[in-house]
Amino acid sequence: MEFAAQTIELTALSGEPVKVHLVSTGAVTVKTKFRETKRTGLLAMIAFMLDSKFTEWMPIWVMIIEHPDGVFVIDTGENANVNDRGYFRSSGIFANWFDTTQFKFKVAREEEIDRQLRSLHIPVERIKAVLLTHLHLDHADGLRHFPRTPVIVNKAEWQRPFGDLPKLYPSWFKPVLAELKEKYDVFDHAYYVTQAKDIVLVQTPGHTWHHCSVILATRECHIFFGADICYEQRQITNDKYSGTNASHQMAMDTYAKVRSFCSRQKTVFIPSHEAAAAGRLKNLQYV
Repeated sequence: MEFAAQTIELTALSGEPVKVHLVSTGAVTVKTKFRETKRTGLLAMIAFMLDSKFTEWMPIWVMIIEHPDGVFVIDTGENANVNDRGYFRSSGIFANWFDTTQFKFKVAREEEIDRQLRSLHIPVERIKAVLLTHLHLDHADGLRHFPRTPVIVNKAEWQRPFGDLPKLYPSWFKPVLAELKEKYDVFDHAYYVTQAKDIVLVQTPGHTWHHCSVILATRECHIFFGADICYEQRQITNDKYSGTNASHQMAMDTYAKVRSFCSRQKTVFIPSHEAAAAGRLKNLQYV
């Protein structure tokens, strides 16, 4: 299943043009109670592992920002080898079982991020930096295409990951570890990526202990790439949670901060796996 790419042109805070591209590196389906459940913690995990129903196919979004400071790629998506027999064996018996039974992927080679960049006429060599929101495979499995590109990761996420599969990282992977010591609006831990401070990495924990989001501020609005804060925007507005959070309390706090931010800013919110997010971006539909 293919999800159509979306491109919009906005105005950077400097007055220069900025382009935002949203591309999907394939599709994923998860257990329905993995995406949303009323339970928390261990009970939530048991509930989704016993669940026999899968969701519809969902996108694996990657955001590309053509900014006056350079081109930035937010997450790297999945690669076509994910369905190879034995792909997860190097990560151990439990990881192999979990990642082959709780998720399903459809990824074609032409959907990988390098091919997506090529279709946008953006050579990998032009990428100033890759920003990883967190270290889960469907966000980091495209790293193989960026061996000479700086990859920025929240230092705290690197030091205390949750559910990552380091055996799948490229052997050369040594990220630039960002210390989120600044404050940005309601977010207490932030790292400014650009000189104008209009692309910012903010810590939005819950899904992992130190999960991050990326916010692009423009003259028109804010584009909030929320990664795996939630699966659908309505979950934040309706207090509905995923069945796979490192901390439910942290997720609740993040939801509150996102709601507060969006109530005062014109914000387009984009989770990593919501098909409707592409339409919201195209039409600048705010939270």
